Parts: sequence; structure tokens; C-alpha cells
Amino acid sequence: MQEEDDKDRLFVTALARGLQVLAAFRPGESALSNNELATRTGLPKSTVSRLTYTLTRLGYLTQDEHSGFYRLGVALLALGSVTLASYDIRQAAGPLMREFALSNNVSISLAMRDGTDMVYLETCRSQSRVSVQLMVGSRVPIATTAIGRAFYAGLSEETRALLDKELAERYGKRWPELDARLREAREDYRQRGYSASFGEYEPDVMAVGVHLPSPNPGQPPMSLNASGPAFAFSAQTMQEQVAPALIALRQRIVPV
Repeated sequence: MQEEDDKDRLFVTALARGLQVLAAFRPGESALSNNELATRTGLPKSTVSRLTYTLTRLGYLTQDEHSGFYRLGVALLALGSVTLASYDIRQAAGPLMREFALSNNVSISLAMRDGTDMVYLETCRSQSRVSVQLMVGSRVPIATTAIGRAFYAGLSEETRALLDKELAERYGKRWPELDARLREAREDYRQRGYSASFGEYEPDVMAVGVHLPSPNPGQPPMSLNASGPAFAFSAQTMQEQVAPALIALRQRIVPV
């Protein structure tokens, strides 16, 4: 991918590197140093130093005056709010998702693709003390999660082939194994109408997912999942109770 970017005259390398720095931050982290950012991005430390200085001046990062470490700035929060607001399906799906979470005592999430991951746009949890602790903005891989496999299963052949190239690049030697698992998951989805990941992504999490076609012109397809802790939900319970309810919910959100 890097070679293709270098050959693209329209590609702004400096901008891409700045976005790499911002993307290096992960949920739950307090702050990162220039050294840590350089390690995560693969960029020279001198380049990272210039980028963090610029991003701080613009409000996209803030710097701790004692440690010198950086954290994401408020300017990104404003961008995130605008981004979320642009997906009006959240307004339609949100109340139905909250109802579903309470009725079925599970966590339920709506996600869209970003590269080889799915990013959560909306998530609702039941009132149970123990539930899957993911939030808006969380990222999970397409290849090993129910929400990712459901998204993958609903793609056109052409789009899926392009995604396969990205997945192969990400996983390298592991790709043949994951490719076979995705093919199996796609066939399962064709037969049952939902995908599953029972302890594959997280050993103690059981999840099922459904593809959500593009809700409005110009917006991408998405997917939904319902998940719960393995001690409370068996594979049979997920298949016989939760999955049919999730399929019915999908029909209420985007009739197909």
C-alpha cells in the first residue's frame, strides 16, 4: 500500500502521517510519548515530533506540561460528534437497540467498516452487572468477530475481493487459515441468516451478528451484533433465542 501511495501524485504524505499519529492512540490510554508514537507508526522520531507539535497547535492533541506526553485533544471530539451525527441511522436504530438489549439481557452494537476493522457507531448494554464492555469508537477485527463476519458475508463479490487483499496484507501467514474460516462463516450466514463468534475473538464472549444493508443512498452498509458473557449464554441459547431476535430487529431497522 505504501508504494502505491508514493506513486499517487494526489496523495498528501504529510497529512497521512499526521493522521497516522492520531490513529495510534487506543481506547483507555491516558497519554503517549513521541517515542511510543514513533514505535507505533513506524515514523522517524524527528518527524513525529514535528507532527505532534503541529497537531497540538491545532488542538487535535494536548501536551501534559509535566510529562511532555500527548493525549487526544478536544478538536477531535468535535469532529467525532459531527461524524456520528452524519449517520442518521443511529437515531432510528438507537431506541430499538436499547429495547433489544433490555429484553434479551445482552449488549448490542452497530458498526461500520474502517479498513480491516469494524468501528462501533452505537452500542447499548443491558442492566446486567456483567456485560461486554465495548463503546462507541471501539475497533474490532472483521475476520474473527461476529459483527465483522456479518458485514463480510453481505458484501458483493467485487467488494469482498478487494477487502480480501487488505486482509491478506494485514494477516500475512495467518491469512489462509482466516480466509478459510471466513468462507465457512459466509456459507453459514447464507444458510442461517446470521454470523457467529463463540469465544474466538474473546474467550469469554458469545456473539451473533447480521449484515445491515445501506440504510440511505450514499451511506455504507453496516452490521449489528448481540453479545453476552459465556457463563450466561451458551452457543445454543445464542443460536435459538438471540439470533432470531436479532434478525427480526434488523428487519425493523432496514426492511429488506
